[in-house]
Amino acid sequence: MKFRPDLKISLVAALFTSVAFGAQEVALSGVEVTATGGAQEIDAAKVNVRNAALINDVMRDMPGVYIGGTNSLNQKIYIRGINDRGLNITIDGARQKGNAFHHAADLYIDPDIIRSVNVGLGVNSVVGTSGALGGSVAFKTADASDLLEDGEVFGGKIKSGYASNNKEWQESLTLYAKAFESLELLGYVGHRGYGRGESGKGEKLGGNNADNTNYLFKVGYNIADYSKITFSAERMQMKGDFPLRAEWGTTDDSSLVDTKYWRDTYTANFNLNPNDYVDLDLNAYHTKHEAKSSVNAGVKTYGAKAINKTKFETGYIGHTLVYGTEIYQSKSYNKNDTSNTPDDKATSLSVFLEDQLRTGGFTLTPGIRYDNYKLNTMGGTQGIAGRANYSWHEWSPAVNLDYQFDMGLGVYASWARVFRGPDPIEAIRISSTNSINFTTNGDLDPETGDVYEVGTRYQTQLSDSQSLSIIAKYFYNDYDNLIVEMGKAGSIQVDRVNGGRAVVKGGELALRYNISNLSLSASYSRARTEYKDKNSNAGYGGVLAYSDAGDKYTFNAEYAIAPIDTLIGYNLIAFDRITAKNGSGSEFKKPGYAVSDIYATWSPSSGKYKGLEVNFGVYNLFDKTYWSHSQRSAGSMSCPRGRTCPPTPLAPGNIDWEPGRNIKASVSYKF
Repeated sequence: MKFRPDLKISLVAALFTSVAFGAQEVALSGVEVTATGGAQEIDAAKVNVRNAALINDVMRDMPGVYIGGTNSLNQKIYIRGINDRGLNITIDGARQKGNAFHHAADLYIDPDIIRSVNVGLGVNSVVGTSGALGGSVAFKTADASDLLEDGEVFGGKIKSGYASNNKEWQESLTLYAKAFESLELLGYVGHRGYGRGESGKGEKLGGNNADNTNYLFKVGYNIADYSKITFSAERMQMKGDFPLRAEWGTTDDSSLVDTKYWRDTYTANFNLNPNDYVDLDLNAYHTKHEAKSSVNAGVKTYGAKAINKTKFETGYIGHTLVYGTEIYQSKSYNKNDTSNTPDDKATSLSVFLEDQLRTGGFTLTPGIRYDNYKLNTMGGTQGIAGRANYSWHEWSPAVNLDYQFDMGLGVYASWARVFRGPDPIEAIRISSTNSINFTTNGDLDPETGDVYEVGTRYQTQLSDSQSLSIIAKYFYNDYDNLIVEMGKAGSIQVDRVNGGRAVVKGGELALRYNISNLSLSASYSRARTEYKDKNSNAGYGGVLAYSDAGDKYTFNAEYAIAPIDTLIGYNLIAFDRITAKNGSGSEFKKPGYAVSDIYATWSPSSGKYKGLEVNFGVYNLFDKTYWSHSQRSAGSMSCPRGRTCPPTPLAPGNIDWEPGRNIKASVSYKF
């Protein structure tokens, strides 16, 4: 990380740069995005400064984003009341569909290789949002061009880090090169080993004897000045002793089981931008998620996407046409099934068109998307080989209106129709028993809904050294035909049903104030779910959060000490207590909490120590005992069989406690 006085890497400040100006192009860390409908961007610098080991460390204080889980096997992202299975999550353009086991996460990624994270709150566009109900998260991994300095043709980065709470050691090596002026190569290997962590009161958490490794290889070739093709191959592997149900914590070491999860992702990306009429992105990928413990099952996804952007003018109106198509297929399989039950598979095809019309300060963006979705799943009347076939198609329009006043004030409003077909059945449930007893639901409908959002923003330069930015949003999302998989605990038999309708509403507020080298930022988030039909979230596989989280507050302060190339910071995240209900009407009391972090980074920009970066932080500074409002146990009344539940009246179930005080340090050197 090159340190500059104007860098001021604040999480809320950085993401706010992406949301504060509505529908316009902005750049962060060399990554250009179009911030339509409230995109939020995080760059690699923030990942380093926060000593991130999990996605939770990177995203938990983003407005509108909630994270549950304390270990690498149970990290789940929630946006506006929707869990990760109702979000479009991609890594280098590859969709992450990983429903192997409902007690584990679907997303596995090493924060150390992240170049950027783009988070779309809500659905405000038809472009690339097929299957999204609550928003999207796009991870991009590092390229050689991101790490090479001007004039360099070869370089490397070696890094080591330590975290005190779970005695975690991290080591990584990155090598990158450029040859023949056009060819770029990058290789990365990273490792994390750790044991059990502790809450503020000494409750054990996470896994033991963890041995996580990540390998990434990328090759890119620049064709002239306006085109590039990139290939990547990555394996993320996690193994160790973890709770069988990873999202439920346990304090008993004897209940941990030998577990292995891994993700393989292969991508090919092609970019072509010779003029304003052709700005083409082509993407093809294959992703495989697999779990191996008492289960041995996984999900494979193949897909391709083509998007072109065309800019032109008609009179006083400027146009940006965005159009394209996407196709993908996901298959779930179970290697433990000895009867060779066929894989479940879903195939999605979408075609979309959007036009961003601009005149003066006014921007109107209408769009339309066509989805064709097919599901081949267990069912029918032919025993083990019986199959049930479903097919749906849907037109999903969207419109976004935005007006930017000269004084720095802007307002916007958007509406979109959303569509999501049912995923392949959870991989562990593919079996001869389930296949014979699976009930074909001829009345099954896809999930649909209408999502609305209004907002206002204000940005002003108070003086040469002072700036102020504010953004406020309100959303109202009305979902219908929500799908759940009904079954009994301990049984692999499950049936898909439409659980009913639910409304999720709330808002976000973010503020940022900069004066010289000081950056102050704060945010507020709220999301509340109203179940219009009982049972809409009672079952497996639903897209709604287990139950609502309390109102969320964040505060961040950072000061850049330019003469010594140092940044110091303080971060606060707090939740109000809440009494929440799930779709079955069960009630949960979640205590409020507030957690403070302090951190610092030193990265010399010149002299003999240039290339060195030292990061240090104390996280959960006051050693608070608490648990995330978004974790599974916070929305479950049951205690897993054979487990001893923590004796707390506020939090029934096996609580996945958050870590107590955690001192982290890392040292890296670029050569």
